[in-house]
Amino acid sequence: MRPLFRASSAVGGAALVLGLWAGGAPAFEPGAHVPYMAGVAGGVPIGVLPPPSFYVSSLTGYSQGTAHADIEPRRPPGLAVFTEGLTLLWVPDLKILGATYGVYAVQTLAVKTLSHIPPHDRASTETGLVNTVISPLNLAWKLPSDFYVSGRFNVQLQDGQYSRSNTLNIANNFWTFEPNVGVSYLKGGLDLSLHLVYDISTENTNTRALGSVDHKYQSGNVFTGEYSATYAIGNWRWGLTGYGVAQTNDDSAGGRTLKHTSLTRTGLGPIAEFNNKWVGINLYYTRDVAWSRAFGGDNFFFKVTVKF
Repeated sequence: MRPLFRASSAVGGAALVLGLWAGGAPAFEPGAHVPYMAGVAGGVPIGVLPPPSFYVSSLTGYSQGTAHADIEPRRPPGLAVFTEGLTLLWVPDLKILGATYGVYAVQTLAVKTLSHIPPHDRASTETGLVNTVISPLNLAWKLPSDFYVSGRFNVQLQDGQYSRSNTLNIANNFWTFEPNVGVSYLKGGLDLSLHLVYDISTENTNTRALGSVDHKYQSGNVFTGEYSATYAIGNWRWGLTGYGVAQTNDDSAGGRTLKHTSLTRTGLGPIAEFNNKWVGINLYYTRDVAWSRAFGGDNFFFKVTVKF
């Protein structure tokens, strides 16, 4: 499979949700999750778009981990998340400003279980649809010396399963705007890629999160950087993928900044791919090696992309 086809799996955005917390010291909005799920673009040449066609991607994810001790030092709660995301990508035979153009949408189903909830060691499970992702603007340019760059803009709708009475929620009760850029160096079988994402969320006006004022809570913006380094041998590709997540400003409510509410996460792990003319299969694992005011642990992904 040519490298450009592999880019179609970059938008298979199912959810990795170990940025969630439902009590204790807030980190992002308690009970919500960081909008962009770090790791979903692992191993993808994010600087390019595939050739004109219609693509369907399925991304299955499973994550399990515990809260950092800065949330609950005595017996940190545990979180397990299963997700199944479907992406529809259309790349028309169209050039805009010399760039390849594409548009896509993502819908994800998630099952979350939060365990060891203080103070009575309870557990809670929720199942439902995550916020729909619409990406109306995806432009990718070929640069000299085997470099490629892309500019993208995503919108996460406020349409998933949410209830202010829930201990944890499947979806966020706010909109998120997500500018992001990708850079790839592709030469022979080598792929070195970097993906930079910035999440800007609106205010949740119907929450009972710790620290909220009049049921309102404003989460801080979040920066995510993903990277991958892979090499192809025949139809197989092997390599390493990883990410870093950092909230760039504390949360706020009622015009007051909530101190010490910014989360961080860092993880990495191996990736393997199989590609032929019509299908791409990705299998990868990441381990959170450091995290603060968040959950961290083990994350497994299985992605299939088909060209029509």
